[in-house]
Parts: sequence; structure tokens; C-alpha cells
Amino acid sequence: MKKVLAIFTFVLMCGAILCACQSTNSPHNAHEHTYEYGQYDIGHFIRYTCGCPSPLALVEHSDADENGICDVCSFEYDLVFKLTYDKEGYAVDRVGPGYKGGDIVIPSNYNGLPVVEIGYGAFKSEYMLTSVIIPDTVTLISDDAFENQISLTSINVGESVVTIGVSAFEGCTKLKTVVISDATEYIYSAAFKGCTSLASVTLGNQIKEITGSVFENCTSLKTITIPASIEKMGAWVFYDTNITDIYFGVSAPSADWNEKWAEGLNEDVNIHWAEAEE
Repeated sequence: MKKVLAIFTFVLMCGAILCACQSTNSPHNAHEHTYEYGQYDIGHFIRYTCGCPSPLALVEHSDADENGICDVCSFEYDLVFKLTYDKEGYAVDRVGPGYKGGDIVIPSNYNGLPVVEIGYGAFKSEYMLTSVIIPDTVTLISDDAFENQISLTSINVGESVVTIGVSAFEGCTKLKTVVISDATEYIYSAAFKGCTSLASVTLGNQIKEITGSVFENCTSLKTITIPASIEKMGAWVFYDTNITDIYFGVSAPSADWNEKWAEGLNEDVNIHWAEAEE
């Protein structure tokens, strides 16, 4: 009971101080109130700099209606988040009104929960993204997530990303380097299709499935290594490329590979198979 009373008293005191600060009779109204904006975790803060005696020097704000604008002070966020279906984490839903182009850092946590997904079309087309840092909490890059990001030059897929969705990076024509970690198991159709500047791809050692047209029209790609973990290959994976050498960690295609997996490769391409185990 004493604890409850203490909290109630504190709230009343805070309200009284704020009211006094805003009152027309307050001596603090002799000057214009000013505020200092800055980054605070994944949100922002407002710090009073006008000398007001408010105990709330640091005020956290939120975007409860998920429109990218602070519900309290109209601060514009760089990113908009949504709860995942299981409500155990957040997905980056889209770019917010505060983003003006350039580099962006995706936070690992939002509202006390991990950021686990980059949502469908979250960074698609119109936003001029040059680089992105994906935290280790993200396990899914959804379909079309970075499609047609024509200013993106490199991507280091997060250490925990298991799945790269359909057309996730399709049409990223300036993308030159891709590094995929050992956590990634699935790369789905057209994930890097039309990335005409892509010259270097590093695949992790746990890739199980590469589906159709993943590297189609990647005309700058010359060599690639497919790890021994590969179980399925889709059709036209390397269609319309200039690849000269493919290094496989397996000794031969398996029955689960599409019979047209090599369709569209140059006739003089060198395919290097691993030596069969005795």
C-alpha cells in the first residue's frame, strides 16, 4: 500500500511540475521552451534545455499506430516495425518518413523484443539505400525485401539469416559483393536475378537449397563455389551469366536437382566436382 501511495504521489508531483512549466503565470514562460532531439536506443528522446524543473528530463516516445511518426511529438522514424505473427518479435515493415536515403542500421531490438524479420518489400525500389547493417537477430529476409535497390553496392547477410526470400535482391544493379553466413540454408527464386554488377558471392557452408533463376542475368559473376551441404538446385540458376568456373562441394548432382539446373550456362564453362568418397 505504501509503495502504491508513493508512486501515486510521484505522478502527481510530475503533473504539477509540468503544468507549472506550461502555465501562463509560470516564470518559465518568460522565454521560449527549447528541446534537444537525439537518438535513444531505437527511438529518440527530448531533453529539456530551457531550465524547466521537470524530473522527466529523458522522455521515451513510441509509434503505437505504426505510421512512422511519433505519437507524442511527431518525430519521424527511419523505420516502421510490426509484430510478427507469433508476437514474439518484430519485422521491419517499411521505411519511415524520417529516412532520406543513404546508409541504414537495423536495430536488434524494438519495444523490448528482437527484430527477427525484414518484411515483404520493406526496402523496395524507391528508397536510395547505399548500405545496410543487418543484426544477428534477423532470421528471415522476406520476398522483394530489397528489390530494385539500384544504389546498394554490398550486403553482408546477418549471421542468423536462415532464409533469403524470392526476389529479395532482384534488380540491385550496383550490388557488387554478397557475403552469406553459415546460418543460411535457403535461397529462393530470383533472389539475385539481374544483379548485373555482382562479381563476388560467398556462400556459407550450410546452404541446402538454391531454387530457380537465383543468379540469372548476373553478367559480372565469373566464379562461384557451391558447398557440399547443397541438396536441391532449381532450374536456370545460372541462366544468362558469364560464369567460367563453378566449384561444387559434391561429386555429382542428386536426384533432387532440377534437370535444367545448368540451363543457359556458356558451353565452355568449367564445372569442378568434388572427388567422390570411396
